[in-house]
Amino acid sequence: MTTADLLLKNGTIIDPANGMNTTSDVFIQNGLISAVGKELNVSTETRVIDVSNKVVTPGLIDIHGHFYDGGNGSSVHADSNCLPYGTTTGVDAGSSGYLNYKAMRDYVFPTHKTTLLCFLHISAIGLAPNRQLGGGLHDMNIISIEDTVAAIKENPGFCFGVKVRMHYNAVSYWDAEKALCMAKEAAVQSSTRLMVHVSGTPIPLPTILKHMTEGDIATHVFNGDRENILDNHGNIRSEVKDAAERGIVFDVGHAGIHCDMAVVRSAISQDIPIDTISTDLHISPEDRTVYKMNDLVSQFHAVGLSWDQAIAAATTTPAKVLGLAEYKNLSDGTLSVGSVADIAVFDLLEGRFVWHDMSGNMVEGKTKLDTVVTIINGQIVWSREALNDMGEC
Repeated sequence: MTTADLLLKNGTIIDPANGMNTTSDVFIQNGLISAVGKELNVSTETRVIDVSNKVVTPGLIDIHGHFYDGGNGSSVHADSNCLPYGTTTGVDAGSSGYLNYKAMRDYVFPTHKTTLLCFLHISAIGLAPNRQLGGGLHDMNIISIEDTVAAIKENPGFCFGVKVRMHYNAVSYWDAEKALCMAKEAAVQSSTRLMVHVSGTPIPLPTILKHMTEGDIATHVFNGDRENILDNHGNIRSEVKDAAERGIVFDVGHAGIHCDMAVVRSAISQDIPIDTISTDLHISPEDRTVYKMNDLVSQFHAVGLSWDQAIAAATTTPAKVLGLAEYKNLSDGTLSVGSVADIAVFDLLEGRFVWHDMSGNMVEGKTKLDTVVTIINGQIVWSREALNDMGEC
């Protein structure tokens, strides 16, 4: 299933970064994208796969998941939850902190084919106590700005920022703003970015947003909790508009419970950006459906985004937010020549597809991305084995 040289022939290329939505070939050589165009000439030893009538995109980048499998009670196995759904890069959002991230880095992540990166939780042990205590910030002594900064600086290209959960179960309302400020200080000192869980916040959303600066990520921002982005009249709050204008990244972080599609519809209708689409993959209760990336991209297309917009929110935009183009071994979320060959190939199914949220809203669509093959660093790492392999050229 692996080869050094590979030609994906006659696919419908959707590459928002390069403005491509057309039928073309993609030639992969030495783990990189070597050429994109029609009727490419390749060597006779190149493996050629016919992807006619299929959609070819950059590999999906899930900027918010939990992949510390076995390290706490909520993380999932990355390969099982990413590769069959077109996700090539998963970013762990604070499953570990400075005290326990090394086991994640050295023993868990290397066992996976999925490219795995992380945000460190401002809590020293991340989400380890969540199932017992509801969160990791009930005692503020568990925070060390100095140690968190040191861990991030020691891991460029692996640690991309600081995560803090502003949730009423995770931190007391009297400590919440202090914890937020400490997390922001760690992000500043490490020259990275802050990701803030804003769903179920014990303090006002405007208080959170005022501490965030350009490039910081507000995750679960489209939640339907009492303290959300809408005012009592259904209009986008002025502080939210200001945050968008200041360059705060609005991330979905769906999780099955932290995204209200009625709020999403209001955001779209009022020109609030859906910057990044992410899953918040975790081991969930039985009554909660945590959708994978291909489903979320399809759902957000059904709710009003174009395919280009939805795919950009799952590829090139998260790559830009994290600055992945600075690292030669990581996907930049594009199909540009010279980029790492992280690629997803999908069937575009037609029919009636329905997605639900925990608020009782339903999204109905007529098309859905269904993964056929996933490629990382030029290697086929997952395949539905429904491809017509044309053999050598």
